[in-house]
Amino acid sequence: MRRAPRLYTSWLDGRPFAHDPDGYDALAVLTPPAWQLSLAADGRALGEVLADLAQPHEHEAFLSELPLLWQNGFVRSPGIQPRAPKGTSERVFNTWIHLTNACNLACPYCYIHKDKRHMADHVVSDVLASIATTAQSGQVDRIHVRYAGGEPMLRFAAMQAFHAQATELCAQHGVKFSAAVLTNGAVVPDGAIDWLKAHKVSISMSIDGVGAMQDVMRPVVGGGSSFARVQQGLDRYQQAGIQPYMLITVGDSNLDGLPELTEFLLNRGLGFRYSLVRDLEWGASVLDDRHGPEHADGRQAAPTDILSGEPLFRLQKVLGQCYRRIEQHVRASDGADPSWFRRTHRFCDLDLWRPLQHACGAGRTYVAIGEDGQVSPCQAALHHPGTQPVAGLSLLQLAKGQTQFPLFTRTHGNPDCARCQHKPSCAGGCPLQLYRREGHVDGRSPYCMVYKAVIPQMVRIAALELMQAQRRS
Repeated sequence: MRRAPRLYTSWLDGRPFAHDPDGYDALAVLTPPAWQLSLAADGRALGEVLADLAQPHEHEAFLSELPLLWQNGFVRSPGIQPRAPKGTSERVFNTWIHLTNACNLACPYCYIHKDKRHMADHVVSDVLASIATTAQSGQVDRIHVRYAGGEPMLRFAAMQAFHAQATELCAQHGVKFSAAVLTNGAVVPDGAIDWLKAHKVSISMSIDGVGAMQDVMRPVVGGGSSFARVQQGLDRYQQAGIQPYMLITVGDSNLDGLPELTEFLLNRGLGFRYSLVRDLEWGASVLDDRHGPEHADGRQAAPTDILSGEPLFRLQKVLGQCYRRIEQHVRASDGADPSWFRRTHRFCDLDLWRPLQHACGAGRTYVAIGEDGQVSPCQAALHHPGTQPVAGLSLLQLAKGQTQFPLFTRTHGNPDCARCQHKPSCAGGCPLQLYRREGHVDGRSPYCMVYKAVIPQMVRIAALELMQAQRRS
């Protein structure tokens, strides 16, 4: 018997729990015998471990816990396999459809080159041809599209037409088609709510603060309060039974308001994701050469130090406050929704409930297509040199044949990451962020120390949900 190499253990409300990031949903609250077994499993035979732990007449209590430890992979034994992924593995290809550069907000950190251009009809035809080729290939079970911009709701009619045609093309080849809209929430076109519900299109909405904080972070073009508009949009969606998923960009300017925003979203029962900008500095400099000094080869210059010192301490402190509020919310719910946190909350690209080989699908199962038909492995680089045209190829061919970032795939990894307990949960972070920062993707994320602070807090809240579920059962 040997303990899982990355097993994370801690205590909550006087009870131990364990999490194995190399497993699938490998989180469990442990009894004292299970806890002791997990700690004592150091490679010896079971009989030797039991002899150290208890008297023979007490061994049954320990043996009864072995299925739980084996199932979760907390303890490894020859010939025994831990829990496999649930269900069948659906082959999904994700595509970002950049409908327009136009936007009704002027967020200072946006990486999109704003103007009035939108995806022309001939580009739409090319994209639909690529979707049809992909569906016909037999290599995917579902194509999922994210309608984005700019503000995609400014092109609602075009979105509807595209969706109808793409759905029909996929259906002809027995492939599912699904979609989500990424909106700032400050505009809700007539008929949009009914259309979203009728076609089961989900919606993700950006929000960066409450009240004046939102208005500064995401100002309205021409003036006015973006928070008032977003709040009005949220009211309309939620009254219609639609629960938008909320996207929060966290940086220096709105960090101190994050606990208040967290409380606002918790009170509305909304799921949300925290996403960090680089080093808590506004501007698109992490992805855009326009906003800072450059190397001779055009690559963005960046500090050599990973986020540290006072900025790191401040960020960790505020995030700690936010997660304590989330924990209080989960406690107050008393297990009414026993998996709410695990289902709805995300931090950057972390995934604690399945091991990640890659932080995202860029270059493999994901592409972004811009208004001129340009294709990039990441939407944040659509307006950078090196993007290729759609050219009638399948989406899979476009992803695997991309030339914008030839070193986009990790090849050697990082020794620090290899030794990290949490590596399967982050896979080294955003590869584009590393590429723009270092010129390669084999380093560790600039937010490494943030992840190490956040992951234990997320696991703790998930363990609390399990405890509440056990009390209710």
